[in-house]
Amino acid sequence: MEKKKLLGLVASYRKIGNTEVVVKAIAEQMGSDWDLSLIRLPKLRIKPCKGCYACLLPGKECRIKDDVSWIFTQLLKADAVIFSAPNYVLAPVGIVKMLADRAIQASCHYEAFKNKPTVVALTLGKEDYRGYADTALVAQVGALGLNVVNLHSFYGTHPGETAMAPDFQEKIQDMSKALLAPDYEKTQEARRCPRCFSDLFRLRQEGWECALCKALATQEGEKLNFFHFHHEFTDEGRIEHMRWLLMKKEEYPRIKRTLKEIQNRYKEGHWLKPSS
Repeated sequence: MEKKKLLGLVASYRKIGNTEVVVKAIAEQMGSDWDLSLIRLPKLRIKPCKGCYACLLPGKECRIKDDVSWIFTQLLKADAVIFSAPNYVLAPVGIVKMLADRAIQASCHYEAFKNKPTVVALTLGKEDYRGYADTALVAQVGALGLNVVNLHSFYGTHPGETAMAPDFQEKIQDMSKALLAPDYEKTQEARRCPRCFSDLFRLRQEGWECALCKALATQEGEKLNFFHFHHEFTDEGRIEHMRWLLMKKEEYPRIKRTLKEIQNRYKEGHWLKPSS
């Protein structure tokens, strides 16, 4: 019987560091029916998105020559995905954002990616410096269209130290269970959005609004009761957003002359450059 394909994306520069250990521990927990392949993101060429929207046009591909298309191909081959990244300065390491910024290029794979069960792991030294890292990480992975089914933070500074934490195995088991049965009942924290895992909220007149997906909740004690989920972040809403972006791309030639006049007013500037 052919093994299922498990893809681990490791966003850490460290070899056999905590980020890598978490990925391999989850794969180990899933059993012998799965074959793990690994990608170390910092070793790849991931260039900034140019915002040209060319990849939205039917039959057109991204003009940037790097490894992002190859990454998407590997994701298409996978049956399940583990995405693990370290916390740098209160946020996930920058290479993840670089990849997430290519979300428009990934939109052509949306129908395939939305069925890829994906777990997201953040590694960091101390809870005091978590900042918005786990919420940002799950948002960036979700921006690619992957179906995020579980999120955990793993604590440890030295390479491998996360495995010494008393709750390490419990979290590993929870994440492997989520991949093996994506429709399982999530062990959702009371103060996280059940749709996007965010723990960041804005106070609105109607209640607390999720800072990522605009879901609304009322507060009862320490629990948030969600009563509204914004259409923009449904499957249909995402597709509508891509259509809107395509409309903006097609609109450009019609207003190009007016835009050029605005640009000409602001084209001058004293730009600083490092000496050679």
